[in-house]
Amino acid sequence: MSNNIPLIVDLDHTLIDTDLLYESSIAVLKKSPWLILLYPFWFAKGKGYLKEQLVKRFSIDAQTLPYIQDTIDYIIERKKQGSPIILATASHKDYAFEVVKHFQTRKNNETVVNNKQNLDLFSSTTKTVKGKSTDSSLFDDVMASNADFNLSSHNKAQKLIERFGKKQFDYMGDHMRDLPVWEASNLSILVNVSARVIKNTQHLNTLILSRKN
Repeated sequence: MSNNIPLIVDLDHTLIDTDLLYESSIAVLKKSPWLILLYPFWFAKGKGYLKEQLVKRFSIDAQTLPYIQDTIDYIIERKKQGSPIILATASHKDYAFEVVKHFQTRKNNETVVNNKQNLDLFSSTTKTVKGKSTDSSLFDDVMASNADFNLSSHNKAQKLIERFGKKQFDYMGDHMRDLPVWEASNLSILVNVSARVIKNTQHLNTLILSRKN
């Protein structure tokens, strides 16, 4: 069975059972509580700018994140069918790259995890990931937020439509903010979702992978 439709995978509460904006905020404030005074100024410059400030002060350990096995199993199955797999997250690009690296096996010395189609999402033309190879990666590409752009909700839908075309990709997500992306997708894959999300996606072509308890 062949399936060439790209599979787009969200990160927070879809691939991992946590939210990296929350985790990074808590970690930064535990270390420097006084930074709470700067949060309103950072947020006033946009959510992407806030995330940029947090990522400068807190690094994630991708090996210890709480990955959702049902999501990984589905991604592996789709990859076997021939679907390109793209991690598309509102999390900061530095965190997204760390997650992609986690799912790569050690073969070559480096790999570039960026391309000309999504350069507008990144501050530099290329991002080199040391020590691992895309040939054996779970993900074929990554799209994420930077200081100037927050890849979430309508923004994410717009970028995916520009890149793949409306109804030309499948999307795995978990939250009501993903509704604009699901509405633009061919197949809406629901992960870790509430009854409210299920109700509001009934008009779409959906696959419910898992529900909230």
